[in-house]
Amino acid sequence: MSFKSNAGRIGVWGASGSGKSSWVKQQIASRSRLVVFDPLGEYDARQLATVDQVRAEMRRNFRRFRLSLVARTGGEAKALHVLCRLLMAAQEPYRKTGKGDGLCLVVEEMNLSFPVAGGVQKCQGFAEICSRGRHYGIEVFGVSQRIAEVDTRFRGNCTETVVFRQKGARDRQAAAAELGVSVNELPSENLSYAHEKAGLITKGKVTFSKRAANTNRPPAANTNSAPKKRKKRA
Repeated sequence: MSFKSNAGRIGVWGASGSGKSSWVKQQIASRSRLVVFDPLGEYDARQLATVDQVRAEMRRNFRRFRLSLVARTGGEAKALHVLCRLLMAAQEPYRKTGKGDGLCLVVEEMNLSFPVAGGVQKCQGFAEICSRGRHYGIEVFGVSQRIAEVDTRFRGNCTETVVFRQKGARDRQAAAAELGVSVNELPSENLSYAHEKAGLITKGKVTFSKRAANTNRPPAANTNSAPKKRKKRA
């Protein structure tokens, strides 16, 4: 018997400097069991070079860890595949019983590890998490500058879509299609975003508290005003 959790799959898309990674860091600030697939080493977590090191750190304190796998350039798809197999094995008791703690996985630079051309074949472990991750209690944040270059296995299984400023025409079109809006309705300024969940679109802006600016902690979520909701187009 397999149990289901409420673990979401959140796609976060935006051009370089648009604010997408800052938004993700705010969302995961309170996650106690976190693994980041982080090719550029940008996250405030214990940076590791191999999946074996990730496994060792998880065993050291299975109830609480914040780890970052900095994958070798050119080997992103294989490294993510192996990492996902490890995380699914670790969460197998959750799948069988529905008991225990969930886990948060952040995948940065997703167009490198799960590309639209052959992503499922190159990274079968992550493809399985896209389809069945909630049975294992695995929440996923997928992040990329190039939404059009990310495999649709992930994009099509997202429970939430967060779109920041886009750059190229292909990415603007893909982002608009995911939200169900016209290209002209996409955010055009850095730090502004549109967030789609269950057919409703909320607009917001990433801001940073003064306290967060003076520490190494991820900035706390903060907004200037209540977001407006609108229905997703058919």
